[in-house]
Amino acid sequence: MPEAPPRSLSGSLFVMLLLGAALSIIVMIGGAVLALPTHIPINYNEGWNAYAALRAVGLGGGPLYPAPGGLIFNNYPPLSFLIVGELGRLDGDMIVAGRIVALAALFISAFLASVIARRCGATPRGAVCAALLPLLYVSAFSHDYVAMNDPQWLGIALMLGGVTIFLGRAGNWRLIAAAALMVTAGMVKHNLIAWPLAITMQLGVDAFGSSTADGRRSAQTRLFIWLASASAFVLFAVGVCLAAYGPEFLIALLRHPRVVDPSLALRGMRRTSEILTLTLVATTLARRATPLRHRTFAVSAAIFAVASALLQRCGEGVALNAWFEALVALSILTGVALSPPATPSGDARRERRAVVLLLLAIAPFLIGAPVLLPRGVAAIASVGQSSSEWNTFIAKIHDEPGDVACHMNALCYWAGKSNQIDVFNYAEYVRRGGSDAAFRQLLASGRLAMFVLPATFEQPQRRGRPEPEKQGQRRLLQPVLDTFRAADVSPDGQSRLYLAPPP
Repeated sequence: MPEAPPRSLSGSLFVMLLLGAALSIIVMIGGAVLALPTHIPINYNEGWNAYAALRAVGLGGGPLYPAPGGLIFNNYPPLSFLIVGELGRLDGDMIVAGRIVALAALFISAFLASVIARRCGATPRGAVCAALLPLLYVSAFSHDYVAMNDPQWLGIALMLGGVTIFLGRAGNWRLIAAAALMVTAGMVKHNLIAWPLAITMQLGVDAFGSSTADGRRSAQTRLFIWLASASAFVLFAVGVCLAAYGPEFLIALLRHPRVVDPSLALRGMRRTSEILTLTLVATTLARRATPLRHRTFAVSAAIFAVASALLQRCGEGVALNAWFEALVALSILTGVALSPPATPSGDARRERRAVVLLLLAIAPFLIGAPVLLPRGVAAIASVGQSSSEWNTFIAKIHDEPGDVACHMNALCYWAGKSNQIDVFNYAEYVRRGGSDAAFRQLLASGRLAMFVLPATFEQPQRRGRPEPEKQGQRRLLQPVLDTFRAADVSPDGQSRLYLAPPP
């Protein structure tokens, strides 16, 4: 049996870089994984999603889609709340259940990205890159979303499942199955549009660009099956939701009040260096002799994902998770770009080129590694103490005999308090011309014994460009700052208890 040829120096360096990336991912996500079952809050979204999950499975808090004009809002489809709600029944904690779902979905998304990269022409080594790159950059620059109670990664995982089915062996049933799975993903997060648009583009090009009449007819049939099945599934899903939740479902999704500012998209681009470097690596595919399989689909997915992210980032409160579709799509293309075609001689020049491209692909991480890796180690080491400190802080909210409102809703959720107000969305509603009567009525009722607000609200405005989103929230909550007494600060210094004045 012939011996395998020895790996070149460049090939060994490539593997070492991948191993280094994998170990770095473990370090950077370790703290989030260890904190998963704790009561350490991560983000405003966690408590918001937890209360929605409670409402979705009928455990209190009113309807999943409240009537417009109230203090509670919901602009997401229902499926993630139903899934997390049912798991939360078993676990007893909606936030922990949502974190488990999100973490599993993140790793499933990475795995499916590698499968899709293989079907687009990546080597096994390139497919590993396609899986590691999203994990690397999410854990490095968006580590809040590693294991956070948020539906983003669940929606992406379902979308990528649909893509995997679509890119399999030919068969019209695959179009129907892919459409069903993608509509299901849309019922988790309705702004994940890049992948279905890319499939439509691929099928459209095939339908009208085939060189033979038989090829065009076959491709047009596939396009019709795709569009018809997708439309049917969308109508069915919307019909079920209207029957279950009434017209408030569509009003919540289509007429949700949000302040839009195009300058926010440009400001958000400054924090997405990985998108730029992955795009640069992906563009090298244009000069490759070996064609990219499913070229129209793969390139369209990346373009649509970037365009979608820019549009989403124009809305206030839209975080870096808007870029996750683009991150995955570009990681897939990068995985293919890092897969040099096989040659009889092994071609050391191609191996060296692959190493250079990999270094470019991970350059933002390499630059930040001296800060990111120690931060990851510190996060792992501090979980126990941080958990204890947060439990003490949450106990103070729990022990307050009256109602409590929280800007960081996870704190009120863990303290066993009912949801009083969705501060972010209500402030957006008021800024868009809505009445603040419901909030004034809440304050006048005397029911609130405590309000948990950002500690920064009591500090003078820092120099530089003001953030209208936070200014709007502060204006709304100024009566609380004026009349409630400031008390304890949270362990991270970001939240403060405000006690209601005596009656």
